Amino acid sequence: MMSTTLLRLIGATLLSTLLIAAVPVRADDAGARAELIGLWQKMTERRDLAFRVRTTSTLGKGEPMASTMETRWPDRFHMKSDQSEMIILPSGTWMNANGNWMKMPIDMQKMIAQFTPEMMKKSMEGTTNVRFVGIDAVKGEPVKVYTYDFNVEVMGFKSSGNAKIFLRVADGYPLRMESQGKAMGKQTTTVAEYEYDDSIRINAPD
Repeated sequence: MMSTTLLRLIGATLLSTLLIAAVPVRADDAGARAELIGLWQKMTERRDLAFRVRTTSTLGKGEPMASTMETRWPDRFHMKSDQSEMIILPSGTWMNANGNWMKMPIDMQKMIAQFTPEMMKKSMEGTTNVRFVGIDAVKGEPVKVYTYDFNVEVMGFKSSGNAKIFLRVADGYPLRMESQGKAMGKQTTTVAEYEYDDSIRINAPD
């Protein structure tokens, strides 16, 4: 049985990895709304997008938890932290236990499958008070910066608070996300850094 801490880490990582792609804009800014929805669709419709997310999350008064997730969108994930390591593929889910990989009876792919366009559209409806902050740079790359409030439920994980997202000007993909709020019943602070790498390959462990 997975521990509560591990489930929280998985939930926080998946939320920061996937939810931020669905950033809406104010209803009275139709031009910007159309632009961002188009960029989101472009990202989610790609069937071979490979990226790495380094996330630091603090839940409640606990110690910060760092994790790295490599993703081959839409259905291959390799998540690693100091507490755990997991590979999620269409063919199954594996966990590294003290250096030994074991296939788990739980199918995490069913959880991932909930990230449908319909679910993401619903999540956008729970996002309000969006503001375009301006142009900035992340690691030397120009980005458009937005802030927004959110109150959403994804895969049974409820999350609410406020966030700032940095979208790469070149293609609209996120490079950084910062959020504060409440997730899984605890106050949480999360910072996620994104890196796009076509060389990422995620396979079942030997």
